[in-house]
Amino acid sequence: MKIRNDGAPREPRRKNSFAPFGPRRRFCVHPLFLLLGVYYSFVGRLPVFLLGTLVALQHECAHAFAAAKLGYKLNRVVLMPYGAVIDGDLGGIGFRDEMFVAVWGPLCNLFTAAGFAALWWFFPDTYAFTDTACFVSLAIAAVNLLPAYPLDGGRVLRCALCLHMPPKRAERICRGITLAFAATLLAVFVAQCVKKTPNFTLPAFALFLAVGAFGNAKADEAKYVKINFSSKDAFRRGVEIRRVAVTADCTLKRAVGFVERDKYLILDVYDREENYLGEIRQNELAELFFSAGIYQTLGEFL
Repeated sequence: MKIRNDGAPREPRRKNSFAPFGPRRRFCVHPLFLLLGVYYSFVGRLPVFLLGTLVALQHECAHAFAAAKLGYKLNRVVLMPYGAVIDGDLGGIGFRDEMFVAVWGPLCNLFTAAGFAALWWFFPDTYAFTDTACFVSLAIAAVNLLPAYPLDGGRVLRCALCLHMPPKRAERICRGITLAFAATLLAVFVAQCVKKTPNFTLPAFALFLAVGAFGNAKADEAKYVKINFSSKDAFRRGVEIRRVAVTADCTLKRAVGFVERDKYLILDVYDREENYLGEIRQNELAELFFSAGIYQTLGEFL
């Protein structure tokens, strides 16, 4: 693909958007989620249910903002009986970047819990009002750090293994670990039944892990898509130009990081000997970002 330097912006493929979420149906609610809310209402634990939902949404929003750093946006979040769910499909990104997105969910929950703990240090009286929020955040972070698929810990484990072995072998290992976790939970549930103290959350979570180990048939319902940062609409009201000088080995992933809202980016590209090679304007960069891999260098298009 050739880059034009005649100053004419190209037609963008999609509506301009810098947000980490897509434009349509950002939040969806599964019917079983509503039924679970009704159940918690009857047992008098609706506040805990709502709090858990908010913490789960915070968790998924952290994933979305981490993905936005790579130039991807989440098209929607689905509220399920076991929490808020997104699909981890980030087409074209490397394993290390996928790990980066995965860890930010539980890290956000850990930071929230640490914030509440700090609040108690300065204002001890707030403990009675925030202790549940802190412990729910810790619980969601701890669960998601388990090395079982499709939890965040399982995604991190899979990516780490893929760096050292073929992906199919890594997936088999992750599937085996996940099924082992599910079997352990079922064994604990059986032991509880013998003692007549069953916790029905355990078999439900075991089923969730078992299904997740073999993938999700509806994974395309909620996934990440590339952000379009074309500035055609901004030209109508006027926009400030921002010029950045980069070398030809600058990747599209890095170049996207120079884009700023309400500014039109122009990249001046040079080689290692500081010879000028040409410029890439923001609309052209947007087209390249959609049509090429995010790790390709700008020099490949000049």
